[in-house]
Amino acid sequence: MPSGTPSRPGMPFNQMTAHAHRPAHSALLRWPTVADMQAALLWIFIASGWFVVVEPAPYEFLFVLTFALFLPGGLVASVFTAPMIIFLILYNIGGFLSSAQLASLPPHVAEKANRFVFISSYMAATSLFFAMAATARPERIAGIVRHAWIVAGVIAATLGMIGYFDIAGMGAKWAPIQRAQGTFKDPNVLSTFLVAPAIFLAQDFMLGNARHPWLRGAALLVILGGIFLAFSRGAWAVTVGSMLLLALFTFITTTRTSLRRRIVMMAALLTVLGAVLLVALLSVPAVREMFAERFTLFKDYDAGETGRFARQLRSIPMLLERPLGFGPFGFSEIFGEDPHNVYINAFSAYGWLGGISYLLLTFATIAIGLRAMLIPTPWRRHVIAFFAPLLMLILQGMQIDTDHWRHFYLLLGMVWGLYAASELWLQRQRRQHHQHLQRGAAPHMTGTRASHEQRQPPPQG
Repeated sequence: MPSGTPSRPGMPFNQMTAHAHRPAHSALLRWPTVADMQAALLWIFIASGWFVVVEPAPYEFLFVLTFALFLPGGLVASVFTAPMIIFLILYNIGGFLSSAQLASLPPHVAEKANRFVFISSYMAATSLFFAMAATARPERIAGIVRHAWIVAGVIAATLGMIGYFDIAGMGAKWAPIQRAQGTFKDPNVLSTFLVAPAIFLAQDFMLGNARHPWLRGAALLVILGGIFLAFSRGAWAVTVGSMLLLALFTFITTTRTSLRRRIVMMAALLTVLGAVLLVALLSVPAVREMFAERFTLFKDYDAGETGRFARQLRSIPMLLERPLGFGPFGFSEIFGEDPHNVYINAFSAYGWLGGISYLLLTFATIAIGLRAMLIPTPWRRHVIAFFAPLLMLILQGMQIDTDHWRHFYLLLGMVWGLYAASELWLQRQRRQHHQHLQRGAAPHMTGTRASHEQRQPPPQG
């Protein structure tokens, strides 16, 4: 057989011959398959995440198209994602029940509350989509999402920095409060959106998988610069925490001594690069002043009798007396500010049903994320890369409202989908191992039975 002819186990000779004589350019002329179109549209859908300053954003329209294209084949419902689905359904039912109590208020108030719950339901639907898509093809979907998110992250960070430095007069539009914001409505959302692509790039360097390292290194610096110039204390903590979790989870799950040495070296290198980037940015007076103002554990609006923490504490006894909560936006009507705590907001805007469901979803997500990391699948690196920033966003929820962040639900769905795929992979491995043992035992038992019959004495009489 010619050396250039690909061979697959079990391929008939006539098929291999036909394949050998097929024109080399035929692959370039073939029509795209449904899987090709699904991959392309999914990439565009995720990459559009950099532009969300308007609502509905292109992300919303592309989600509908992507979901529709994946319906014929590309989504798998699994019993392993059932807890996420159940908790999200109950969470949103709680939201609808809570908003129903506002029906007697002026129409614009009730309409605003209903829109809030519909957005929550839409977010849950995106999470369900990502979970089912990742369950069907974990490595392919995770790879597409990672690549597209990195591109979106570079664009978003670049626009944020252009706004911060008022390049081409874009400061008033892309940094209206002297913090990098870009095409997002809030610097806190921009900065946390950038954490996951930073983790993806850092993991590629850590594992030695970074193709075009100089290009990827530049992308990582741009994204880290965008995170820093957004001056979000929560995002800074999420970034550092995600990097530490990435290194820790990889160190624990690998058995390769060389990789563990590489992790230590990469951690040291990233620390040095981060310090260099920080020194370079702090050399700009305006950056240095804003950093000095923001780099504190508590601000004036956090502490005191009228601070966010005092408001949260005062709301707890009231929420314990209201099974339906305050209704969407009810917390801000009573206390003058949003709760800035997604767990208190879950009880406030979604009632007891929504609050309890969200807590259960949170605990279940942490449990299955840890479980998925312990299963040695070919896509375990993706599990770690998606779970590390998700876990930090879950923790950040105690400091900010994350219930309408698109990237939170993307991470949530990906982690659950990769977990479901991991459990299904493990079941297949066990089944194949059991079948292998049975095939190996059958001849042995047949031979044992035959030798036993040969040793039996001939029948008497």
